Amino acid sequence: MSKKIWSVLIVGIILLIPFLGYELWYVPNYASEDYYTFVGDSYQEVIEKDDSGNDYRAYYYRQKSYDKDGNEKLLKFNSAIGRPIKPDNFIKVTYNKKRDLVLSWEKVQKNEVPTKSLDALDE
Repeated sequence: MSKKIWSVLIVGIILLIPFLGYELWYVPNYASEDYYTFVGDSYQEVIEKDDSGNDYRAYYYRQKSYDKDGNEKLLKFNSAIGRPIKPDNFIKVTYNKKRDLVLSWEKVQKNEVPTKSLDALDE
């Protein structure tokens, strides 16, 4: 009887380890919230040098962004595509609160922006 209890206990612990790793490490570091913003031509162009000493241009944005409930957050991110983001586009920004970091952004259509976010952007 005690062999069965120990076997079940060991299997339970083995199955619990990945779950705890996911909840305690992955979720806080990579879980994100979506924010929406409208990009005009309000960027800062900076010439930087890469590891080889070659110049390249980086385009930085500092945008008021809104979550699906219309709550505002000032987010900073770069274009990451070697040129400015095309102006007059709606952007969905994926933001990680714990790391205070924008993980990614993508262009979205106006009809994909939640109503409360769109209302806040129109103000």
